[in-house]
Amino acid sequence: MRNLVIALFMLSLMLLTYDSLPYFQFSVYRPISMFPMFLASVLLLFTDFRFKKGDIFFLLFVMYSVGHSLIVATNNGDIGSSASHIITLLFGLSMYRVSVYVTGQAKEDPEIIKRIAKSIAIAFIPPLFAGFLQLFDSFFVRNGFSGVFTGLFADKVYLRRIQMLSGEPSWAAIHMLSGGLIMFFLYKQGFRKQLLLLFATMLLMVLSFSAYAYTVLLTALFFYVLVTNKNRGRMLVVLAACALVVVVGVPFLIETFKISGYFTDRFQFDFNQLINNDNSFFIRLVFPAIGFMEFARHPIFGVGGGFYYTEFASLLQQHFSSGLKFSEVYDLVFIKPDAATSRNMVSKVFAEEGLIGVILFGGFLVSIFRSCGANSYSKFAFALCISLVMNFDSYAFLDFWLLFGFIRGGGFETEAIRTGMPVRVPVRVKGQILPVRPIYSEWRRKA
Repeated sequence: MRNLVIALFMLSLMLLTYDSLPYFQFSVYRPISMFPMFLASVLLLFTDFRFKKGDIFFLLFVMYSVGHSLIVATNNGDIGSSASHIITLLFGLSMYRVSVYVTGQAKEDPEIIKRIAKSIAIAFIPPLFAGFLQLFDSFFVRNGFSGVFTGLFADKVYLRRIQMLSGEPSWAAIHMLSGGLIMFFLYKQGFRKQLLLLFATMLLMVLSFSAYAYTVLLTALFFYVLVTNKNRGRMLVVLAACALVVVVGVPFLIETFKISGYFTDRFQFDFNQLINNDNSFFIRLVFPAIGFMEFARHPIFGVGGGFYYTEFASLLQQHFSSGLKFSEVYDLVFIKPDAATSRNMVSKVFAEEGLIGVILFGGFLVSIFRSCGANSYSKFAFALCISLVMNFDSYAFLDFWLLFGFIRGGGFETEAIRTGMPVRVPVRVKGQILPVRPIYSEWRRKA
């Protein structure tokens, strides 16, 4: 059973970047990899898996959210929204517990680490190929030929944008950031082939000119500097350099190479122009703000899981009516009001779960942070997770739970971190090897 759970986890990793296949229409965000994760979670019931200390907050949050959502659904007659909310919440719980279990097993079995490295490579090589194909199409050919290949794997194809094989360019950025962190850790553990994959991922992320990707990375670095005491001065230099590249370097490249696209206006950093003319910017800023307004109206219990939309239309028309000129906003207000979401997980928890849910979910986040200890990889993964949800509100967010699972299960730990002792790496030499008295082993055993 253990091996089957691990195999399903590896399959999920291989499918990590396929989040909007055109053959399945059950939702907008539909990562196919969550189904092997869910099956593995069911099989975990037949193993010795136990939740970690601190997970009680998450379990209480799930129980409270499910119960509260069903009560609200009974009162307003909308069972469908409640059911959708509960399903995504259970998928999130499943992905988290499987990630915790497998990464915990990986600490004791080096073969699992090797399989994770192979699975990450399989997950990213085809999407990176598609990404560079889109890059060539966007900046040189400009006829949309790459969309034929992309359309085989993504429900929506964007013209002259880097989306890899994802349904959204921002989702592609999420995969590159979370996958890049895992690649870097694996490279540092001796998987040298991951370096080429990491370089290709970071290069494509930079050349995607994704304002979202840059913002998430800078925010994660900022959070990381706040929570770490190790190499803080060096990290401040890195943060300043990255900010300089985004603020000065990217606009220079756009101007020098005459790069055009809807995203180029974002690097002029004109807030008034963006809020009035950029549909995506308006949604990412205003929709979370409406969520906090709903929290102010219902501070204790919130509006109920899955019911952010109930007060969305009235609040938007009352405070942000200028956004109705955008077709997507207009549709969510007058045509498909039940499809409106906060686009931000923090705002979602405040709006839908109220103060009770915030305390429970916040307690879970604090316990995850405490699990990081002095591990720099885990701390950055935590900072990255908090940054990623700025533009994502689904509890079925695979990258989010995967990184949290790595932290809680100890997937970012090394032998030196666990024991506090130096580790000898075996060196292969040619010729006859003379017997050596194992002084180091005896010293370690005594210690």
